[in-house]
Amino acid sequence: MNPERRWGLMGLAPIAASMILIAVGEAAGWPLATARWLSLLMLALCVAVLIPLRRAGRATAISLSFGAFVLLAAAGFWLWPTGLGRAVAAGPIAWVYWVLLAGASLPWAFGAPPFTEAFAKRTTPEAVWQTDVFKRINRNMTLVWCLLFLAAALVATMAALLPALNGPLAQALCTGVIPVALMLGIGLPFTKNYPAHYQRKLGLEPVGVVADPLPAEKPPAPISAPIPAQATAPRPIREETMSGQKTIVAINGSPHGGIGNTSQMIEMLRPTLEAEGLALEVITLHDKDIDYCTGCALCLEKGKCWIPDEHRGLVKKLLDADGIILASPVYFLHVTAQMKTFIDRSLAWGHKPRDTYKPGLAISVAAAFQEVEVADYLAGLLHVYGAFSVGTFTAMATGPGGFLGKEAVQARAQDLARDLARAVKEKRRYPVTSQDLFFYLHMGWLVNSNKNGVMKDDYRHWEDKGFYQGFEKYVNQQWTEVEGLGGKARDAWIKQMIAERKARKGGATPPPRPEPKAEQAPGPQMASTCRELLEMMPLGFNPQEAGDLKATVQFNISGGEEFVAHLDIAGGRCAFVEGAAAQPNLVIKAPAQVWLDISQGRLDGQAAFMSGKYQTEGDITLLVRFNKLFSTR
Repeated sequence: MNPERRWGLMGLAPIAASMILIAVGEAAGWPLATARWLSLLMLALCVAVLIPLRRAGRATAISLSFGAFVLLAAAGFWLWPTGLGRAVAAGPIAWVYWVLLAGASLPWAFGAPPFTEAFAKRTTPEAVWQTDVFKRINRNMTLVWCLLFLAAALVATMAALLPALNGPLAQALCTGVIPVALMLGIGLPFTKNYPAHYQRKLGLEPVGVVADPLPAEKPPAPISAPIPAQATAPRPIREETMSGQKTIVAINGSPHGGIGNTSQMIEMLRPTLEAEGLALEVITLHDKDIDYCTGCALCLEKGKCWIPDEHRGLVKKLLDADGIILASPVYFLHVTAQMKTFIDRSLAWGHKPRDTYKPGLAISVAAAFQEVEVADYLAGLLHVYGAFSVGTFTAMATGPGGFLGKEAVQARAQDLARDLARAVKEKRRYPVTSQDLFFYLHMGWLVNSNKNGVMKDDYRHWEDKGFYQGFEKYVNQQWTEVEGLGGKARDAWIKQMIAERKARKGGATPPPRPEPKAEQAPGPQMASTCRELLEMMPLGFNPQEAGDLKATVQFNISGGEEFVAHLDIAGGRCAFVEGAAAQPNLVIKAPAQVWLDISQGRLDGQAAFMSGKYQTEGDITLLVRFNKLFSTR
């Protein structure tokens, strides 16, 4: 059986268990013995399917809520039959709706995502799950379904409590007809039509459903569960991107269209990007309907520009893309009028930093000068659309194709395209810069200062994203706590530095490091690779310095060489061993060239450690003794 279908059928089991329990109980009049054993049997069924569903991340709020109802009924019939058990038997349909309401609302109230997101993600590309539109639509849909569950629960509860509603017609109306009408007459049409309505309200093109919902998302009447349609976050750039292909979207600000040098530079990237499995979509601004910014700042207050043109749709493509490119030739020392207009109209996003970190690239070409400055300007604006810069691509050219050093320009294009592709595929992040910190401090203050005025929507965005929790939250990166700094490593370094200075002041100088000679016996200085170096380290071992030392030092080598090995020191001997040690006293994690340079005297080991060129775990005092334990000869 198809795995998706199997998960779907398993998701229906708690719903079926609840229906069986209610149907048999109502038909038999809820005798205690029958209710007890039947509820226990249905509970076992629910547990048997919900545990694997939960582990696989396939358990929805609906299936969990029906399982919770069966658990509630079993607890009532076994532990408190005269109280909770009698209440469940008096109005089982009402209890189901109350439990559904709790399952949909309580986790959401305590910070969990809206329950409709679990359904929407089944039919929505992953690229849009973190967008504001996707989350806002699902919040609204969850609120509506909670209100429907509440209304159904109140009607069914009235039928159970009010004597005037004890008749068969009133019972059928309150426990069946009205709840079904609420779910099928309001809930499902709302779920089907609201996403498109919301998108049109924002000026976006409505998005269709990618795939049919799973069977588990279609509980039978009268206990209907919501079946969210396609979530309304902006769809990927092209239909083929829904199959998983990553897309790079380039905004070309040149008025020359496909014949200009800017267009040619963008096309230089295409062969490498496509070879890396990425699609490149180029948007030329010269043929787009984009009006000038009026400077009214209404977008800061309302969250969107009031001008009805193509700009919002183009920005949507940038926000949806896996990587972006901003490109413009130099016109009078700056970007073109087309690109400047596009950027000016992006103010609604300019104060709302995204919580996505896709890679981006800036391109500029000039006949004489200023192409570097324009490219840097564009690179600085990538963050408006949720991207960081992997580099700038510049060139000098006169007529179309008249590049100065075209071969070098093409080679640079290939290098940058590979960097861009790697950043997309490996989900790379580039280091945070001081510009990020300055923007966070200044813009955070500015938005907070105007939260009750023109920047209402900007403030809501910063609050929703949690950016005011601190700079780490804003950049989604954390400061690294370096083990040993301020502790043993720092103390050992300071002591050795003081001792060496005292020795120099006293006239003692360490002997110069001898240069390796061809007739020397093999040793660390003769090694050409890090593996050879470690294999040779036992040859330079100093047993007198080691004494009765018993220790294991493991090396995790990366970079040009990738291997793990360790040195066993015991009984005045040292041995090289391939692979990881069972319980190493010290682990050294270093790029191959770094450790080779340290061991052969080309790099100061203490400075390399303090600057983070390599890391250690365990007994740092062993590292301090290396110079005496091992000779470089």
